[in-house]
Formats: sequence, structure tokens, C-alpha cells
Amino acid sequence: MKNLTLILSLLFLAGCANDPAPSTQFLRQDILGEWTLSQVAYSGEMPNPLNPSALVQFSGLGTQLIGSVNIYEMPDTGNIDIAFVADLSSIQVPVSLKSSGSWTLTNNDSTLVLDNDSVSFNFVMVSGLPTQQVWTTSFMQVPEDSSYWADIDLELSLIK
Repeated sequence: MKNLTLILSLLFLAGCANDPAPSTQFLRQDILGEWTLSQVAYSGEMPNPLNPSALVQFSGLGTQLIGSVNIYEMPDTGNIDIAFVADLSSIQVPVSLKSSGSWTLTNNDSTLVLDNDSVSFNFVMVSGLPTQQVWTTSFMQVPEDSSYWADIDLELSLIK
């Protein structure tokens, strides 16, 4: 019986050792390729439409997700094209983030910078595995034909 318990324990430990641990740094070989947006959590603030001198806070999970992130090498270029709907109490607001350009890793490889010469977006690694990653970023959205703006923090869940 002791031998059976020992064998089962060793098999269990061997199975656990094969699962890669999530990284908080971007690993070049893992980020390359085409990623699909599987979930987006958002939070932020914007002027209150009823009282523009006051700010309103918002947060939630995006719906109607559309999106991809593509990271290539030689040359190190990439693009992001994501869109979702944010529920701000009783109104549905479309949110989008779209950019392309060159990319670099900074801050001991914990930040991926996507630079398109007019604006840079910084993505911070929260949890990275070869086929599933979570990144955060922040940006300001100013909708066309609007005097309103929104500072938005995103947590992007991506799958390969």
C-alpha cells in the first residue's frame, strides 16, 4: 500500500511540474504571433454628461468583443485592433483601441511599448503563458464629434 501511495504521489508531482508558471514579464518567444481578445475588464472616469464639471467613475466587463493583437519580429512590428461596448449605467458606449507600429520591451521586459510615431501604448504583463496572457494598459478616448473624453484602464485577456 505504501508503494502505491508513493507512486501516486510521484505521478501527481510530476504532472504538476510540467505546467508552466505564469510570467509577469514578456517572453519574446511567447508573445510573437496572433492573439485574440477573449475578455476585457475596464474602469475609468469621464465628465458627467449632466454636470460636466463633475467626473463619473465606471467599471465592468466589455461586451460585444471584437479584437486581435498581432506581434511580429524582423522587423519588430505589431498592431492592436480591439473594440467592445462598455455599460455606463443606462447607456452603452463603444470603446476602441487601434494602433500599429514598432514594438519594444522595456522595464526589465515587463512592459511592451507599441509605438506608431504619433502615440505610444504601454502594455504591462499581468500573467503570461505561451497561449494565454493578461495585459493591462491605459489610454484616453475622445469620441469623434464629441467634446467628452474618457480615461480608461483596460485588462485584456488574450488567447492564441
